[in-house]
Amino acid sequence: MVKKLLFSILILLILSPHAWAKVLDIPLHKMARAKSVDLRCVTDEHKVTLSIPERWEVSRATINFSYMNSIGLLKDSSRIVVKLNGYPLKQVYLNPLAPEGSAEVILPTNLIEPGYNSITFSVSQHYAPRCENPCSDNLWTTLKLDQARMKIEYDEKTVPLKLSAISDYLFDPKISPNGEVNLIMQDTSMVSIGGIVSSGIARRFDYKKVIFSVSDDIREGVDNILIGDNVFVEGFLKNRGVNTKPGEGSLLRIMHLPKGNTKLDQSHALIIVSGADKNQIKLAAMTMAIISLPYPDTDEMTPKEFSIPDIAQYGGRSVLLPDKTYDYKTLKFGSQTFRGINPTPADVDFRLPSDFFVKQNMYADLSFSYTYGAKMRGDSVLNVSINGRHIRAIPLDRETGDLIEGYKMTIPTYLFKAGGNTITLSPILTPSVANDCEFIQTQNLFLTILETSSIKFPPMPHLVKLPRLDLFLLNGFPFTRWPDGYESLIYITDKDTRSIASAYNVMGILTQKNGYPLFAMDIVFKEPVGRDVEIFVIGTNDTIPAGIAEITPFNINGETNVPYPVIRSWEDEEQIAYSKQKSALGDDKGIFMQFQSPYKEGRSMMVATATTSAGVYELSKALLDYGVQGNIKGDVALIGLTPPDYSIYSLNVGKSFFTGKSGDISKIDFYLHSYPYIYYAALAATILIITFAAFYFLKRRWKKRMGHEKNKVD
Repeated sequence: MVKKLLFSILILLILSPHAWAKVLDIPLHKMARAKSVDLRCVTDEHKVTLSIPERWEVSRATINFSYMNSIGLLKDSSRIVVKLNGYPLKQVYLNPLAPEGSAEVILPTNLIEPGYNSITFSVSQHYAPRCENPCSDNLWTTLKLDQARMKIEYDEKTVPLKLSAISDYLFDPKISPNGEVNLIMQDTSMVSIGGIVSSGIARRFDYKKVIFSVSDDIREGVDNILIGDNVFVEGFLKNRGVNTKPGEGSLLRIMHLPKGNTKLDQSHALIIVSGADKNQIKLAAMTMAIISLPYPDTDEMTPKEFSIPDIAQYGGRSVLLPDKTYDYKTLKFGSQTFRGINPTPADVDFRLPSDFFVKQNMYADLSFSYTYGAKMRGDSVLNVSINGRHIRAIPLDRETGDLIEGYKMTIPTYLFKAGGNTITLSPILTPSVANDCEFIQTQNLFLTILETSSIKFPPMPHLVKLPRLDLFLLNGFPFTRWPDGYESLIYITDKDTRSIASAYNVMGILTQKNGYPLFAMDIVFKEPVGRDVEIFVIGTNDTIPAGIAEITPFNINGETNVPYPVIRSWEDEEQIAYSKQKSALGDDKGIFMQFQSPYKEGRSMMVATATTSAGVYELSKALLDYGVQGNIKGDVALIGLTPPDYSIYSLNVGKSFFTGKSGDISKIDFYLHSYPYIYYAALAATILIITFAAFYFLKRRWKKRMGHEKNKVD
């Protein structure tokens, strides 16, 4: 009986459509980028984007969420409605006698489409049967997204055997929770070519984290990239039961992933990057890195030539260059209409070069073109905020409505920051009716911001004071000064595959920050003595050359002066005590540092190190985490390698240096603007010198004159 029961259970599991499905169980706040959301006024909504990659076949999807509502609401006329792509799925009454609740929503799979799906939480809230203030303080409901979860069960489809799958199927930013790719290389001479491939893959994942690994054999369960010459590739595949014709030139090919000697994993791909020699292999790698269209639809191709357009400095993704006007359409903000009493704000996002030197008397020009409805109350406004700071309120006070073109606004450039910036547009649209129990018309409440609105920054020199780890994690600076990684390299101090994979993870960070494949970035295993480049050093601490280890701000080899912060001043500056000791770093920690290159003044060197190769690899994965990136500053970061909750200790203990590539500015000018007290001290000293000089001159003249008068009397 027991055997029959077990056999029956096994048959049910095999026949069950969900028995072997993969499961993604993720907190909803990871998708919504907020741990809680307040829904206010009579009506309000919040949207969460559900991304479904094309390679997923979703069999089941659910959302569980919690909420708290005001106890001043009317139960029968207050509710939450959950919609998927505009289709209502569930209604939940908001009960003032039970203000905390939870709900489960099943998402019909026939409504879930490959791509970006919109999940909307909308509320209708009332506190009185009639004559109510549409935005009363009683009207609120809080979604507890930190207690909400999204659960998706899915199977992976068969990978289409066409190279166009590289652009929109295999390496897709909609894959959650992150991408994962394994590289197999013929030998270490292929490491720089592997970097080009990794950079191209990371670019396709956009801002989604992608983790690279390196091995000498196929890694099951993930997509693999095989890099080597044609002879190596043919032998590698033959040993795994795959017979292929020998290649003659540069080759790019896709096939299903070999699994054992006879089987194929059709849900994952093996991409072959090969050629007769290293130049042909590099040609295939660069071709793979730039495929961005659903073409070609064949399973292999023979690259013949490769050319790229001219690249300007600071020409990375969404970077605004000085003295150039950018309209909102260029910044991916098309004409947008806000409607109703409580419209959702909108953001205009862009980036600035990390080494912009901002003077106090410089201004950016913002130009707004917009139109708004008639019969709105005179206190209706468009609030403009920059990086969360309220800057200006534009009045919308014409009773007949208006169309305004070129509304000018000058903003001090110091309100912006290096890296990502956000202009937030928050309309406040008020109906003209304010009397109790009078019908409120809201259809006339609209504001349209036109895509012809623009922004322009003045000419600004490039000079910045380093070290600053935060700039590297914001923009990849200074390694992305040139978008393709020109004048920069990665130095791997050992040839361990985990250190190589760590280098690819770093290249992934740089590519995603800058949005351009790193064709010109080199990877070396020999110390780059005398090189006039930006250098990133990766390896275990015992393999870092002594000449580099001795000048790091936190040397963990042998006897060293360990910095310990002891006092924090009002200016948030730390006083450092030093303990000379002989000690070691634990296996569960890594160190990330920046300092001036010993080979060239003005160039930077960065070091990512740990006691073991496994620790170095975990450190590189930690740097991929956005939470880690947002909490690192200074020139030394001590990172506890305890995912998913990494501990971070940042210090600023090394010597400062300046770097800059263009602009009519001197270091004296930089100091005077960066440290005003130096300017005032110099001004005071100049006044004193002039005063004493004048006094000395007048006193001497007076003495001469008195002596002359005395001689005349005699």
